[in-house]
Amino acid sequence: MAINLEKHREALVAAWKDVLDEKTDTNWALFGYDGLSNDLKFVSKGDGGLTELIDDFNSGKIQYAFLKVDLPDGSISKYVLINWQGEGAPTVRKGTCANHIQHVAQLFTGFHLTMHARTEDDLDEKVILDKLAKAGSAFNFKSSRQEEIPPSGPVGTAYRKVNPVQEINSKERDQFWLKEEQEEKKRIEAEKKRREEEKRKAEEEVRRRDELEAARRAKAEEEKCVKFLICTLVNGKKKYE
Repeated sequence: MAINLEKHREALVAAWKDVLDEKTDTNWALFGYDGLSNDLKFVSKGDGGLTELIDDFNSGKIQYAFLKVDLPDGSISKYVLINWQGEGAPTVRKGTCANHIQHVAQLFTGFHLTMHARTEDDLDEKVILDKLAKAGSAFNFKSSRQEEIPPSGPVGTAYRKVNPVQEINSKERDQFWLKEEQEEKKRIEAEKKRREEEKRKAEEEVRRRDELEAARRAKAEEEKCVKFLICTLVNGKKKYE
């Protein structure tokens, strides 16, 4: 099913613009689905950078984030669109939302890099910096802006308008879903083995109890026979006396 960007569009756009606004301290915004629907809504925002954003991601949900990355001198900002597929999110839900990132990218334009992540390990700061560094000098994540920087002036002739659809690395996305599928197969196999092991242990426990019960009954029967034999011998002896 298609994603619905219209129901909460005003709040979505407002949060996105807040990250883009150089006059605010906001450097990330998080978005997610409204319940089990496909309606995208604004979730949260902050000025604590990547570290703070990671704390807000939910491992059981599908979410999206728009992150600002600044140069050391604060004169230039770069933006990252994050496609978060929590490792604990239902597989069916992941499949349903697989292509939603394309529509999200068309709404939250102006980013320079798309990242696909399942866990916080996939959002390693160095990896993101390396990817962004290909476009120029080194960047750093700032937990908050230390000072207000005036606009850097008109865009030069070398400026190229970002096409969000083209910016999405389809190969990277395919690799992401291949890895996801492989992880799901491993999880299913591990779950199967776990259940088989539990079944084996349960059967062993039943067998052990049956053996103990059989041994107890055999011992009781043996003791009964011994007592009967003793009584017979005693009674026989008394009879002859």
